[in-house]
Order: sequence, then structure tokens, then C-alpha cells
Amino acid sequence: MANDRALKILDRFASEGRTAFSAAEVREALGTSPQATSNLLTRWTSMGLVDRLAVGRYAVRQIGSLGTAAVWDDLGSAVAAVFAGHPHRIGFLTALDHHGLLVRPVRAIQVASPYRPREKALTGRPLRVIREREDTVLVGTEPLGPSRVATVPRALLDVASRPLLVGGASRVAEALAAADTVVGIRDLAREINADASYRRIGSIATTLSLPVAQGLELPVWRSLIELDRKARGEKGWVDKTWGVAWPYPATELEAVVAA
Repeated sequence: MANDRALKILDRFASEGRTAFSAAEVREALGTSPQATSNLLTRWTSMGLVDRLAVGRYAVRQIGSLGTAAVWDDLGSAVAAVFAGHPHRIGFLTALDHHGLLVRPVRAIQVASPYRPREKALTGRPLRVIREREDTVLVGTEPLGPSRVATVPRALLDVASRPLLVGGASRVAEALAAADTVVGIRDLAREINADASYRRIGSIATTLSLPVAQGLELPVWRSLIELDRKARGEKGWVDKTWGVAWPYPATELEAVVAA
């Protein structure tokens, strides 16, 4: 069993309203060696007192889950534990999944931030960090515990900005087909200089005749947006209304919506 002195550390964290802590904090508080601290944290984890979030990062079990085998899955707190003190946004597919817009769930946790932590995994899930400037990373977000998560319009602009990162345009189409509205997305795109993302969203929504297309404003464009000009070949299609060239046929997206 963990000794009383060690357990008082957890009591202190809880009284301070802390949801997460580092191994270094425990080592400093107890004056133990790195190995002894690691052994203690392993015992706390096996006893169900804490959950391991990432290397050297732990979370205090919430009331009602102490001593149980349940996985600590408060996404906002888990991400905040790794990005503490650094601006960050839970975004891309992770945000769309949070908003219930994906048919196929995602395993990786995708976070936009100018900060790149050492951790490669979080609560047993792969952690993917997308570099973004500090002046735009929090635009179009809302609270998720101690973190920030992209709103639906921002999450859609996220995935449309990096179709290849999220599994292709079919994932963008999947989310657009499930979205009720994209109110404010044009103004948000202007604010964060995401014209290319907005045009891709408009191209997909109008090509597939999705309800959200009715709320989109046609842009004035001078050059095509390409994902990969060499890959487009004969099978790709060019949307001259939105100025977007795609390396695959529209039928691939139609199959996603039909499903």
C-alpha cells in the first residue's frame, strides 16, 4: 500500500483543484529518487488512484472512479496536462469527432499549437501536433474543460486545410454531410486567412448538394487550388465555380454521403 506521506500528495493536489501533475512534482515533494518515484507512480496507477496520461504525466482519478479500473478519458484535461502554459486547440478530426460529425471514430488526438511537446501518445492514443502560429491558434474555439476545442466551423476549416492529413476529401464530406449549419464560416475563414479551406468546403458541399451549401458565399478566385497536380490525371475533376481541382472523381465523395 502507498504510505500516508505519499497519499497526502494526492490529497493536496485534489484540494488545489488539480486534475493532473508530473512525476517531477511528486519527486520534488517527497525527495525520492527518480526510480523510487517511478515505482510509486506505478503502484498508484495499479491501485486505480491515478491514470498515466503520457511519459511523466499523470491525472488524479475523479471522485467516483478512485480505485476502479475505468480509463480516465477527460479529453480537455488530458490535453491541458501536456500543453500547460502553451496556447493549443483540440482540432481537426478530433474536434469533429467531439462534435459528433464523424461516422467513423478517430483514435489519434490532433492538437494545433505553436508548442511541440515530447509526448507522442496521450491516454493510450497517438498524439499528433499540427504547428500553428500563436495569433490564430485560439480563433474559433470554445472551452473543453481547461483546454480549448475548435468550434464546428473551425474544425471544418481545419480538415479542409489539410485533406491529406485527415484521410482525404471524403472525411471532409463526411463531416459536412452531418453538419446542421456552417454559420459564420466565411468570416472565420477571412480572419484566419483560410480561403483555400473555405473554397474546398464550398466545392464539396455544392458538388454533393449538401444542405450546408445554401449558407455559403461564392468567392472571387484567380487561380485553382490544387492538392497534387500530377496526381489529378484524367480521373480528377475541376470545380470551376469554386476554383478547386481534385485528384479524384466526385463519385468517391458521393459514395460517402450515400452511405
